[in-house]
Amino acid sequence: MPNRQSLLQTIYDLSYVKMGKKSPMTLAHFGWGANGEVLNDAALPASLMGDWAERRPGEIFPSFARLLDKRGTADAESEFSWSVDFAARRARAREEMAPHLAAVALKRDEIVALKNQLSILKKRKVAKSDIEACDSEILGANKVLRETQAKADAIDAAMYDLKAVNPCARDERDTRTPGEVLESITAHGKMVEQALTRLRKSLNVDCGGD
Repeated sequence: MPNRQSLLQTIYDLSYVKMGKKSPMTLAHFGWGANGEVLNDAALPASLMGDWAERRPGEIFPSFARLLDKRGTADAESEFSWSVDFAARRARAREEMAPHLAAVALKRDEIVALKNQLSILKKRKVAKSDIEACDSEILGANKVLRETQAKADAIDAAMYDLKAVNPCARDERDTRTPGEVLESITAHGKMVEQALTRLRKSLNVDCGGD
């Protein structure tokens, strides 16, 4: 019996790191040095660390290298990584696929019967309209079969879709109430006004000195 934990996979997300010709991805972005050693936070790229030090003072950054040995367990989950239980996803997919696959099997049997019927009609040399009607039924049944099979295939493919949002990621939504937002705007407005007042005084002093 397969080990269920073997189907628990850890996904590590580096999509937030900005890359370019002048700042390519390096081994350090995964947390390793040139000789394969695990880098400490001071040696990690700033583009990887972001504002971690300010937000999590004293906490060690969960680099890929540091979490590698914990992959497949809850200990490997962080703001940048999460676990996907493929055993549960597979079971759920099979359950959702079942009615579609059953419909596909029935439709295949129906098509076989219709083809046999068409063959009999052709041997009996019946009216052309009867043959065309049977032919049309076969075409329609084949279309339904393809559509139903496509639904089952889509469910199966979705099981391996790893584009899901990290459930462990930091929530950056603004949860302030409208009143709190207005208060913040007012406070910032006062700070700007104070700064402008100081600047005007400074300019007046400079002009007077001339």
